[in-house]
Amino acid sequence: MTFSVIVPVYKNWEVFKKCYSHLQSQNIEESNFEILIINNSLDTPIPVSLKLSANTQVFNQPTPGSYACRNLGASMANGEYLAFTDSDCLPSEDWLEKAKEIFVKGADLIGGKVEVFKEQDGTELAYDFERTFAFNQKKNILEKSQSVTANLFVKKKVFETAGPFKEQLLSGGDFEWTRRAVSSGFKLEYGEEVVVAHPARLSISEIAKKRKRTSGGFYFREYQDYNFLEKLKYILVMGRPRISILNYKNFNSKRRFELFFATWFIEIQGILEILKIQFGLKKAERQ
Repeated sequence: MTFSVIVPVYKNWEVFKKCYSHLQSQNIEESNFEILIINNSLDTPIPVSLKLSANTQVFNQPTPGSYACRNLGASMANGEYLAFTDSDCLPSEDWLEKAKEIFVKGADLIGGKVEVFKEQDGTELAYDFERTFAFNQKKNILEKSQSVTANLFVKKKVFETAGPFKEQLLSGGDFEWTRRAVSSGFKLEYGEEVVVAHPARLSISEIAKKRKRTSGGFYFREYQDYNFLEKLKYILVMGRPRISILNYKNFNSKRRFELFFATWFIEIQGILEILKIQFGLKKAERQ
């Protein structure tokens, strides 16, 4: 069983070095996997200080966006299985091995666990928010048949059958693609032991910025096709205060109130982004 690990990189080579070190430390034979680095910034070439192993190739993708990068990587892959992750993720040393065990049992796709960790310069509030609300892979996979590409495996034959990621989508293309694959009859499994670590964003303002971007992607992926009542319902549901946060038992009262207002603030930013795009006040931001 051979893997092709596909990692889009946009300028952040210093961050990617950590990811690459973890990929080089996989506990399966180097001959059983290749690493495809897809450079999405042609004016920011791979640094000389990044020493590449024999199983690594670098490709340049001039088309903007991580989905265009992943499509290029898939087209150049030699492995039987495609392994997608992000340039800031840190795969566990048995990441590929654990995925192999699930594929042997009959899976067509695997969405692995994403564990959030705190960066040295990050705030505790942002970390608590991310580890509570971000990357709920198990729920997304079991209830919604969707997975993020921060930790996604797929048989190459399945990818070729389901078709490429939609490059025109600004965000959410991973959810769209995995739902499309599952609706075509392929089996998506959750991999509890197929783990990558993902850094929490440093601040609530960074999380709000991400929410704006994903809201813009959602607008073009789904929202623009809603009728008036569906649009109104979405705005009202997303803008409601999340009172349940005040009952969370694993935080003290102060942190519960902070998370309550942070969540409300972030969702309002997403709603405002959608409305600005709806009324032509701005363009959506690309992932």
